Amino acid sequence: MEERISVRTFGTFELAFDGRPVERWKAGKARNLLQFLLLRHGRIVSRDVLYDALWPDGPWPKGSSSLKVAAHMLRKVLDEQPQGGPGLRLLTRESGYLLEAAGVPLDFERFIRLADEAHAAQLRGHRAEAAAHYLQADGLYAGDFLPDEPYEWAGAQREWLRSRLLCGLTYLAETNILRGDHVGVIRWCQRMLEVEPFHEEAFRALMLVHGHLGQLEQVQRWYRLCAVRLRQRLQTAPDLATRRLYTRAAHGAFTGRAIDPLVWQRELQPDGHTSLLRSTA
Repeated sequence: MEERISVRTFGTFELAFDGRPVERWKAGKARNLLQFLLLRHGRIVSRDVLYDALWPDGPWPKGSSSLKVAAHMLRKVLDEQPQGGPGLRLLTRESGYLLEAAGVPLDFERFIRLADEAHAAQLRGHRAEAAAHYLQADGLYAGDFLPDEPYEWAGAQREWLRSRLLCGLTYLAETNILRGDHVGVIRWCQRMLEVEPFHEEAFRALMLVHGHLGQLEQVQRWYRLCAVRLRQRLQTAPDLATRRLYTRAAHGAFTGRAIDPLVWQRELQPDGHTSLLRSTA
């Protein structure tokens, strides 16, 4: 069933009424005003905070009407939404503005709820439940949060949400390691590298999987890709643990052996630091 009003923030920004995206935004900062207030809906946001967020190169002239114009234009957009039921309302208060959004589905809020539920299940030791919630959260993450917005507040939220996703992907990869599921490990390492292209532990896990499967040329390809990315983008080389693992895997040290989480824990975190494989319990 199509949502009467929906907001998408992952991958691209979209406000839609009855499944029809708003294509033509009014002049000024109406779109950015909505985006900023969505992160703080239900709370009064002062005019000073809004000016600092939307016009960060200030100071703005005393008596500037820019914010008032943006609010007026945003109301014109919101006037087009279906009437009755949940909706978005911009209210003026003495100290600033308040956005009401109760009942309106926001993808980033659902993502956070699922990640929180997954983490709570994880702490209870309910691995299957935690993995199921993380899987749903990953399905919502269609790209970074507001990727085209250069504002500091958008960038901060973008990094928080990406961090939550990487924690979930790490857990899903770990779950498949414990199951001995080669394909599952490959799947979640691939996803981690889509989100974080320089994740060396993901590269090490991929080299281990293909080493187990006897696909030694693939081991070499993953190592070369890791080395090229690190050199070209970060001006560094794979760390010692990655180089040592590559040498052993490429020479068949793991070929034909089943995945042993204890061995993987030593290979993925040789310095004792826990990350991709936190526990063998």
